[in-house]
Amino acid sequence: MTTHKTDSSVKSNSRLRTTTGNILSRVKHAYNREGMFYVLRSSLMMFLGYFLIYYYKTFKSSEKFEFQGKTYHYFFHPYCTTWRNERTVAVPIIWDIVKEYEEKGKSILEVGNMLSYYFKVSHDILDRYEIKDGVINEDVVDFKPSKKYDLIISILTLPEVGWYDMPRDPEKSVRAFENLKRLLLPAGRMVLVVGLGLDTQFERSLRAKTIEFNIQGYMRHLKGYRWQEAAWKDVKDVKYDRSISTAHAIIIGSFQSQSPSSQKNQDNLIEHAKR
Repeated sequence: MTTHKTDSSVKSNSRLRTTTGNILSRVKHAYNREGMFYVLRSSLMMFLGYFLIYYYKTFKSSEKFEFQGKTYHYFFHPYCTTWRNERTVAVPIIWDIVKEYEEKGKSILEVGNMLSYYFKVSHDILDRYEIKDGVINEDVVDFKPSKKYDLIISILTLPEVGWYDMPRDPEKSVRAFENLKRLLLPAGRMVLVVGLGLDTQFERSLRAKTIEFNIQGYMRHLKGYRWQEAAWKDVKDVKYDRSISTAHAIIIGSFQSQSPSSQKNQDNLIEHAKR
């Protein structure tokens, strides 16, 4: 028993030395590259971030918002300081849907690796750029897996596909949407969170109704971490905040592929109309 405790203590001390060494190494690198002011400012921002996450989790964790008849807790997490942006409402809404499909044993694809930073996930993740275990590094436009999915989700990612390519390819997000529709099983569902105000081609297509969801709802930023469900007239002219890279209004859109029976009924209606 004594040996076991000693071994554990040695391993713990080793990990501590490694972690401390990594931090000091990064501080030294930042100092050499950016100077003392940058190091001090970054340290202050990091300290402030930890203080704020402690504050929000301790005193604000019971705060809730409503969307389409359901009640959710605001989501507070240090990664990407969620209380400062649209993730504070987008993540809990989408995660609730993912859990529902997981409990039923359904197949799920996430486009853009986000949820794994906050939760333990088991679904497929497609992200062209992020090199990480369990992430499929393929272009969403060309993605042709051997299976199809019951649920496809994407949080703030799909509208920006192609937007930052060199050269920029504004239509790529629309092609990505069409490809993802083909990856849905009959009666499969795709749920996207779209930030408004960036004026991407995807957003323009939504406004022009050349891309349409079966169901869509809107959330509008009020103040601080608080958001409120809204109507289109309340969000359509909201500007994107480039100073902190966040949208102050979002669309949560749901597209559902037709089941074979629904498609047959629609074909019958079309045939009847021709007579």
